[in-house]
Amino acid sequence: MSALVEKLRTVFDLESSGRLIIYSVLVGVVSGLGAIVFSTGLNWLQSIAMGQLMGYWPPGSGTEEIAHAAHMPICWYAVLLVPAVGGLLCGILVYGFAPEAEGHGTDAVVKAFHQSHGNIRARVPLIKTIASILTIGTGGSAGREGPIAQIGAGFGSFLATKLKLSDWDRRMLVLAGAAGGIGAIFRAPLGGALFAVEVLYASTAIEFSAIVPCVVSSVVAYSVFSWVLGQGFAFTTAGDLMFHGAHELPFYLVFAVLCALAGFVYVWFFYGARDRLFRKLPIPNFVKPAVGGLMLGLIALSLPQIMSGGYGWIQEAIDGNLAIQTMAILAVANIVATTFTISSGGSGGVFAPSLFIGAMLGGAYGFLCHEFFPQMVPQPEAYVLVGMGGFFAGVAKVPLTALIMVSEMSGSYNLLVPLMLVSVINVAILSQRWTLYEEQVSSLIDSPAHLGDFVVDVLEGIKVTEVYRPSRHPTLIREDLPLPKVLPLVARSTDHYFPVVDGENRLVGIFSLHDIRSTLVGREAGSLILASDLATTEVSTVTPDDNLHTALRLYTQKEIAEIPVVDPEDTHRVICMLRRGEVIAAYDRRITALRNRNKYT
Repeated sequence: MSALVEKLRTVFDLESSGRLIIYSVLVGVVSGLGAIVFSTGLNWLQSIAMGQLMGYWPPGSGTEEIAHAAHMPICWYAVLLVPAVGGLLCGILVYGFAPEAEGHGTDAVVKAFHQSHGNIRARVPLIKTIASILTIGTGGSAGREGPIAQIGAGFGSFLATKLKLSDWDRRMLVLAGAAGGIGAIFRAPLGGALFAVEVLYASTAIEFSAIVPCVVSSVVAYSVFSWVLGQGFAFTTAGDLMFHGAHELPFYLVFAVLCALAGFVYVWFFYGARDRLFRKLPIPNFVKPAVGGLMLGLIALSLPQIMSGGYGWIQEAIDGNLAIQTMAILAVANIVATTFTISSGGSGGVFAPSLFIGAMLGGAYGFLCHEFFPQMVPQPEAYVLVGMGGFFAGVAKVPLTALIMVSEMSGSYNLLVPLMLVSVINVAILSQRWTLYEEQVSSLIDSPAHLGDFVVDVLEGIKVTEVYRPSRHPTLIREDLPLPKVLPLVARSTDHYFPVVDGENRLVGIFSLHDIRSTLVGREAGSLILASDLATTEVSTVTPDDNLHTALRLYTQKEIAEIPVVDPEDTHRVICMLRRGEVIAAYDRRITALRNRNKYT
């Protein structure tokens, strides 16, 4: 039976991954429920603040059911004041209880992964949820992904802490929670999983180790969300939009450059306004979101389409119901509106506004090209969808996420080729410096979460046999020697740790100088105390064939400075003692050699 169990362990890796998968399922359930609560609360507040107070009912999108026909605002002062009131309530809540909940929440998740061992304060997701509902529900130009990512990530962190999991497992569950929330709220399970593992880095690096828990959580969360609120797509396409061949590639290449230029302006204005305007305003921080809301209201008096994400207006662009001039103006106006909403301290994500900007930019460009080249650009509506993915890919540094998520949200993969082209070109030409997520790092080596990985890689390549000194014989102490005879042996030795052996010189224990000092504190020291009384019988050892990473792990786990090196043929035979300093010195020599090799190659 034991042989069968051992065989199964070699085939199925349940010990390392099974437990994390089970926890990811639980995180996915909670993320899906959180998305339901958030979506329901947001819809309720929007119907009151925007529908009843402003008289503004935006058009629906995709398979969304709308209770009222589309109608532009009829109460101008409500358009001006409601976003300001929402900003004020958000500011009071955030700066009073959880200042880290201001701004777009995805950055907070990225920071928790890299800098905080995956720790997120338990109150943050709750505060972020309410603050974001207040911001978006009253007309703020912000997205749902930031708050919903923090809800899922916060529960993942909470669960890992309560179960006393390792820091690495906590990080994995944080990403799984973020993936679940995003996959559910946008009805894009694969896109949500990819987003969580791709958004951590400003380069093409991906957190591959988190893919399994993120996919599991995202699928579960999406299933829970769809079971309660129904399946569907965020956007529907009028006809079969598709890529028509190589003759369209030049148009998409030009559009990729246009997206990169617009992305630079977006990021520059977004953080420039925060640093040079809102942070320097001589007013309390909690009032600043109200100022941002008032400034947004001034824009919304003329362009109400920029309020609350604007998904319905993206659908109108896909359906070809917006003029070129209108779409161009809305693209610029939404950059300003999103900046006023979030950079002032309001709470919400940047995903939905980025989709809106990219959609309007793509629509204006596509329909303009269609006017001049109707045969070469037969479906200008396709540029709306390509603009959504291509633009977001550049400003968020998530090319894979962008093309998959837009395809999932529209229910069509016919535009994968132009989406791939525009997304990759945009990411390639827009510098890593220009990203909406400040907490991204360039690569795995720049992340504190991976700080030890590269040390381990070096030490794993060095064997104990390359470092240990068998000529330096250890001071072996017979287990039956009384303390008065042990002390002279210890005094003459330069060692700090002393293996205890039986009559055949086989290892039975070990003690240190500290153990002897502790014994000498008492007045009972004498011949009644034997060497075996000083020693611990749980001895950690290494063989000459083990690598130095194994030795370093034992030093850390046991809080010791020397380890016996034993004969691999007889693990009770001590060859010598391996000192921690020798391991560190070997690591330093190998790093120096690698640096010199890279310098001269």
